[in-house]
Amino acid sequence: MVFKKPLSVGQVAAICRVSKKTVLNWIYDGALKAFTTYGGHYRLWPANVKKFLDSAGMDIPFDYVDDRTTHVLIIDDDPDYSQVLKSALKTELPGVEVVTTDDGYEGLVLIGEIRPQLVILDIKMPKVDGFQVLELLKSRKAEHDMKILVVSGYLDPQTKQQLSKTVADYAMDKLTDINALIRTITAIVRSEKPEFIDELKR
Repeated sequence: MVFKKPLSVGQVAAICRVSKKTVLNWIYDGALKAFTTYGGHYRLWPANVKKFLDSAGMDIPFDYVDDRTTHVLIIDDDPDYSQVLKSALKTELPGVEVVTTDDGYEGLVLIGEIRPQLVILDIKMPKVDGFQVLELLKSRKAEHDMKILVVSGYLDPQTKQQLSKTVADYAMDKLTDINALIRTITAIVRSEKPEFIDELKR
């Protein structure tokens, strides 16, 4: 079997022929890298399982495909805005997969599943607003190299001050010219210094 998607603790235990408790201990000890779903369950990327098997000297056959495409995740409850942004990004960054959701909870699940390089996050949303998403991302952000760009029409000085206390990296006004926004996002994805943006100071 060739593994492509994240594995559960039970699947890894079966592959390694050990108990789930042993796999959890490897995770707790930091020997085996895992991420958590919104529901609090551990999931493990096949590439990290293979790296662990090699480093531990475990001679266990394990075939996988590293299917980690570069992803940008847009979390915004305005579907028209999200689609305009998605179309523009697909033109500018044809090799990047752009995923959208209008729900903060679903956004948190998607972050665990697709490990986006960049999350574009609105603040004012029903159900779960941007600040709640940022709070829930505190531990998740440390698990992989992910940038968070807040794009909102409510970026007054007080809001920026609040954002500086979160895990958000950048903030940008939603009314910014779309071309400037796309150039900024492109720079972040390419690990270049972005323009037209507020880098949040901590």
